[in-house]
Amino acid sequence: MTKDGRPSRLNDIRLFAGSYHTDLKGFEEQVAFGRRLAWAVNAEGVSVGAHTALYVYFAPSIGDGEVMVTSRGGEWWQRYVDVGVPAEFPGVDATDRIEKGIVDAVCASAPQKTDLIRQTAAIVSREGDRLRFLQKRRNTRKYIVEVTSTIVAWPAASLLFVSLTEKATGKYFEAPPATVSFYDDARRLSGAIKITNIGATVEPKTSVAAQVASLHQGGDLCWAIDDFQPATRPVVIDGLSLR
Repeated sequence: MTKDGRPSRLNDIRLFAGSYHTDLKGFEEQVAFGRRLAWAVNAEGVSVGAHTALYVYFAPSIGDGEVMVTSRGGEWWQRYVDVGVPAEFPGVDATDRIEKGIVDAVCASAPQKTDLIRQTAAIVSREGDRLRFLQKRRNTRKYIVEVTSTIVAWPAASLLFVSLTEKATGKYFEAPPATVSFYDDARRLSGAIKITNIGATVEPKTSVAAQVASLHQGGDLCWAIDDFQPATRPVVIDGLSLR
């Protein structure tokens, strides 16, 4: 539960196979899919109770395709869900099977929002690593300024973008992205936005974790005004409520 008594929103999905505590290896794009889906349904207000992390275990011990929400022990923020797979898992159809299992696990954990989860999952699947999550927005007299980020499969770096939408014309401009060491650092790095006639600066948040992430980045993220070029606005999920 959050401090004000509301249910927690889902913000992380992790994948396991072989044993309950062994990360699924060799399927980094599916790991990234799970992370994107977690953030996307978070933005839609999806909750699995007090838990904030969904641990999906691909289990040959239950029927193929069966989904079982468990009460297996762990920390309070963890919800464990078993997804049945054949004994030869991962097998040739592993990619589709894993992504379907992730979606089914989220649906089983929040059955009242199954339609919303499946609709959101379709967007996540379609957009892949192009999908952006809104981290910060600021209105100035001339622009709507937005900081967005991607979640990219390891070992590639996730990206943090700053864009300007001209209020008078609706024209969209974007600067070359900054890379982030870990996808979740984008939230920590997206603090105050400063816009001047010569450029844009994004400062980190004030938390210790944000300051550490900023130190790894080399300080504030800065762009010159000439860095912003006309672009096509991507699909953006409003991640401002991520918690």
